[in-house]
Amino acid sequence: MLSLMVMLLLPSVASAAGIDAVMRSVVALSGRDASGEQVFATAFMVEAPGRNAVWLVSSAHSFNSIAEDFARVNLRRCERGIYFPLPLQVQIRRQGRALYASHANLDLAAIKIELPGEADYCVLSRDFIADERQLGRASVGAGSQVIIAGFPYGEACNEAGFAFARSGVISSFPLRPTNLYPVFYVDFEVFAGYSGAPVILAGSGGGALLMGMVLEEVFLEELRPQKGRKQLRTRRGLGLAKVLSAPSIAEFIGGLR
Repeated sequence: MLSLMVMLLLPSVASAAGIDAVMRSVVALSGRDASGEQVFATAFMVEAPGRNAVWLVSSAHSFNSIAEDFARVNLRRCERGIYFPLPLQVQIRRQGRALYASHANLDLAAIKIELPGEADYCVLSRDFIADERQLGRASVGAGSQVIIAGFPYGEACNEAGFAFARSGVISSFPLRPTNLYPVFYVDFEVFAGYSGAPVILAGSGGGALLMGMVLEEVFLEELRPQKGRKQLRTRRGLGLAKVLSAPSIAEFIGGLR
């Protein structure tokens, strides 16, 4: 049985478990790029030192694409069991310098933020992010079903701002060792806004484990000769998600201060 270790920073809120806890940890991240176009992404919260402090984790290209100094994070609050939106402006850049930490070689970044006291959320413990040993114990591989929580084109499943939970199947082999296979692939149609979405393995007993994070959609590009010297570039979506394997995320978060 897989277990979910979730740290609740709001003792007054009823404990959630499994996928419900993951859903409360996932938020929409947005801003505008240098041309003024809207950037949509997904992020999830991992425990960090400090009261009400969390690491907000997403893809590095999502943070980099937001040209503004502030990004919008769509939090939620809960009153008498009813959820309401609680948008938060997070400073990600100061005088041109990024305030988030980026992995040196991987499309992965995180920023430490302090959440308002009225926010309702779950924070994923570092033990929830699968390491090499946990991947082996989980006996997961090609054909295993996973759940992806994200925001297609920035859209939420309700006015409170919760992500859509969708399913996919791991379509690549092998997954280990992750130093040789830092990414794997999931049969899952990716839309803009899914970069940074957590990929979750759900256990039969209600527990869960973070398997990885969506990076991008997989495309096949072909160059076909046309009449004369022209070439036609064809870009085909394969209906696959490229996913960064969880052990790389765990190692990165473990090195943050």
